[in-house]
Amino acid sequence: MWDRTLTSEFKSAADLRDAFVKNDLHAIDRYFLYFGARNPVVLWNPEQGQIADERLQRLALYWREKAEGREAAPIASIDPTDMRYVLGYLMLLDVLGSGFDFRYRLYGTMISERFGRDVTGTTVRQFGDKEYIVSFFLGAYQAVIERRQPLLTIHYPKNASETESWSRLILPLTNGKGEIERLLVGQIPGDWRPRPPGTKATVF
Repeated sequence: MWDRTLTSEFKSAADLRDAFVKNDLHAIDRYFLYFGARNPVVLWNPEQGQIADERLQRLALYWREKAEGREAAPIASIDPTDMRYVLGYLMLLDVLGSGFDFRYRLYGTMISERFGRDVTGTTVRQFGDKEYIVSFFLGAYQAVIERRQPLLTIHYPKNASETESWSRLILPLTNGKGEIERLLVGQIPGDWRPRPPGTKATVF
């Protein structure tokens, strides 16, 4: 199924989107193992006790309060000043082409510090990291639009990365027409780790 010679078309993203939508964890695990990476944690509609990081717990609760029982919180109800506790770890993405791509409207300062650059204004397809992980991002974001539910993922970068893990809570936001127009994402890096000698530094 998976193609090691991926092109700029991100051919694996559609397969991953389908796996996410179906909650086919075995397919997602196979994808990561195929590319020599540890399988991620994937959890739809996580309960508070299933979210380890306190900042993401508070973000999930905030989103639920703003959603008021609806599938997603309205964009107009979200106020960044309410989220100072996690602000440096927030991303806000605009949905482009019904989910074909996503533009980083906001890329938190603490995320960009760990990543090494700020990608605000660019799209996920322009992200510039390994295509297998960019396909993972695309597939997850597209699935959130389709299922209209929060998604928690934890993925573990390969050994060349100096970041042990990334915990990511993806929350859908609707416009006045009830369409998913943006995604609110809290992303928390794990611990630093020594990079093996002779390997090129990566983050994701």
